[in-house]
Amino acid sequence: MMSAYTPKRKIGHTASIINRLTLLLFFLGMIALVALSFSIQVANDAKGGAYMVNQLGLLRMKNYQLLTMIPLNEKDYVRLNIFSDIASSQPHLMLLQRYDLMNEFNQLQLDWNTHIAIKIQQAKKLNEIKTDIENYVTRINHLVHKIDQKTESKIYYISQLQQLFIAIIVCFLIVQIYYLRYYLLAPWQKLLDMAEAITNHNFKERFNIRTPKNEFDLLGLAFNRMSEQIESQYLLLEQQVAEKTARLQQTNKIVSFQYQATKQLHTSEPLCARFLKILRQLEELVPLTHFQIRFYESDDPEHYQQASYDNEQKLPYCQSPKCNACLISSKHGSEKNLQRHWYLQENGEKYGILFALQPTGLILTDEQESLIMGLIEQMTTAMKLERKIEQQKQYLLMKERSAMARELHDSIAQSLSCLKIHLSCLQMQSDLTSQSSIDLLATMRKEINLTYSQLRELITSFRLRLNRTGFYASLIELIEEFNQKLQFNIQFEYQLPLNIINSKYAFHLLQIIREGLNNIYKHAKATQVAVNLKMNDDQIVSVCIEDNGIGLQNNIKQDNRYGLIIMRDRVEILNGNLSINSKPHVGTQIMVAFKANKTIPLKKIDE
Repeated sequence: MMSAYTPKRKIGHTASIINRLTLLLFFLGMIALVALSFSIQVANDAKGGAYMVNQLGLLRMKNYQLLTMIPLNEKDYVRLNIFSDIASSQPHLMLLQRYDLMNEFNQLQLDWNTHIAIKIQQAKKLNEIKTDIENYVTRINHLVHKIDQKTESKIYYISQLQQLFIAIIVCFLIVQIYYLRYYLLAPWQKLLDMAEAITNHNFKERFNIRTPKNEFDLLGLAFNRMSEQIESQYLLLEQQVAEKTARLQQTNKIVSFQYQATKQLHTSEPLCARFLKILRQLEELVPLTHFQIRFYESDDPEHYQQASYDNEQKLPYCQSPKCNACLISSKHGSEKNLQRHWYLQENGEKYGILFALQPTGLILTDEQESLIMGLIEQMTTAMKLERKIEQQKQYLLMKERSAMARELHDSIAQSLSCLKIHLSCLQMQSDLTSQSSIDLLATMRKEINLTYSQLRELITSFRLRLNRTGFYASLIELIEEFNQKLQFNIQFEYQLPLNIINSKYAFHLLQIIREGLNNIYKHAKATQVAVNLKMNDDQIVSVCIEDNGIGLQNNIKQDNRYGLIIMRDRVEILNGNLSINSKPHVGTQIMVAFKANKTIPLKKIDE
């Protein structure tokens, strides 16, 4: 913003161009006046000299006239006063004084009045006065010659003086032209150049200020200040425009990033790949590096899967062979950083934690913080939707299985119950005398009871529900359930990636583990039980259930062991294999191996 105008005192100057030009013109006029006065004086002297030459010529003529009139009559004596006209012309007599010829003129006049005029009056013959007249005329001619010389010398002097004045005037003109070019034309041209430069948005031109300052220097100083102020305002405006442009570009990048992030979050890629690609793009918009995200599969914060990029090799639990998100290189960051984290949670339910490195001493802007928080909300929503989709699949599967359990309960279970009642009534009749009939009825009743028990167990498994947070949480509940039944804690180890077990396989795998633990609870008489779930580099999921009980007493290949048959059938559904190793009084080991997306060759059960 431009500062308010502050009146300043007027800057004085000591080298006014107007004063200098006036002084130059004054000196030039004075020189011209002096030259003109000298010229007028010489012209007047030349004019006076001519007049005196004419008058002296009249004196010569009058002398010759008087010579011809000798002897004179008394009436002609008046002609002897030949100096009367000259004596009355005082300005011309002053000329003789300036020429230093006044004494000679006075001597002529005196000699005429005292000698020549008297002799002329007394002369009777021409020869008596002729010589005197000729001598006198000679003296007049000599005076005329001196006047001519003086006039010529005056004219020569004035011509020399005029040449000198002309030279002086030429010098003055040269000096004045130089002065006008240096002090008037050059500054004026510089001001015009500055005006043109300002018109072309070039505010670098400056007027060179001389000392002492003249009017153009003051005007140039004003131009300099104006250029500086305009330049500062122009640079400020350019900076503001650049900042606004940068902000708009940054906003455009953010909007584009948010749009692309929204699209990326809803692709079919694995969740970790989607998140890692988005977080790497986020590094270009905020001064944060090395993002890491921790996924929670349940409410247990100790069980999580952590994903990050900038790895040298793919993560072992990666489910997509074409995905290289974990190999993306990170932006080079500062050497001194602090770790920040944000929770991905909604309504108290935690889905994960986002970690990042922030340079020490650097504070994120509100816009950057808002961008991160908005992305976290989107990521949280994506994870929530993933859980919702998985829960919806579980719900549909549970709904189908509940329908099957209801049908079994309402049809076969009711029929078996009715059959049990009829067999009981038949056994209570007293007319049964044959021992073979009695034994046959007992066997039938035993088989019906076993079938009914197995059916009830099957119905119970059909009604089994997964925890809403996924397979891991349901498995934890199952382990806790048998901890209470067995009266000791099962050694539990879970090393599977996040959501590696989908809802379709989760029911079967849980039922396999339940069946194994249930057999241990009912028959093994074990004091130690271990359940381990792992995945190797080939992405083969292995489940191991071990105990230190009495072992299996009968051949496990017998189909009458209904629980093992159901367990084997479920393993086949998983496209996996089942192996059971059992030694009397040592314990039993149940091994299940499968791959969720590919079929594993079915192996025979070990004896």
